[in-house]
Amino acid sequence: MKVLVLARREKDKDYLMRLLKEGKGITFAGSLEPADAAVIDADLLTPAEREVLQAIVQHGSIAQAAVKTYRTPETVKKHLRSIRRKLGVKTTLQAIALALRLRLIN
Repeated sequence: MKVLVLARREKDKDYLMRLLKEGKGITFAGSLEPADAAVIDADLLTPAEREVLQAIVQHGSIAQAAVKTYRTPETVKKHLRSIRRKLGVKTTLQAIALALRLRLIN
């Protein structure tokens, strides 16, 4: 599945282009007036990674996410590290914001 992402601000465009150059599951789709566009592979995150990130959004902590997803807190942390790496962000909050913006999670 592919998700069309419109980069309306220059900051968004720069971020998407950086992900494209790093080969983060993104292919460039040209531009749409007045916004630039990129196609993000929605399969960039595994189902387990999406489940963990969704649980963090819903329950607010690693401990609660671990309980709700039947994983250990260490496994949740491992998934979060992988998610941050794949999305090219430094914090879990940035990962959540980007995943919500890209509609990788609800």
